[in-house]
Amino acid sequence: MTDLWIFLLMLLCAVIPFAALTKLMRAGQSGLSLSIASAIGAVLVIAIYASGRPFGVDPVLAMSVAMLACVPALLGSLAGALLGWLLRRQDDRRI
Repeated sequence: MTDLWIFLLMLLCAVIPFAALTKLMRAGQSGLSLSIASAIGAVLVIAIYASGRPFGVDPVLAMSVAMLACVPALLGSLAGALLGWLLRRQDDRRI
């Protein structure tokens, strides 16, 4: 049952940024969508850095957050941004 919850968490972490960035890129707000993707990438880098340094963060927790939440969110956001950009180009060609 725990495996199912982990899978659902990873799926949720990927689907929310995918939908949000698809909507933002299709609306033409590329700056905001790139800022969101950059923030997710920054959290990923900080979590990976924290997993290798001996200060107040548990290395296993930091790597778990990086691999189970940040990587799917970053991949979902980049795929959503690409899809939104392609849909925006398709809409612009029709006009």
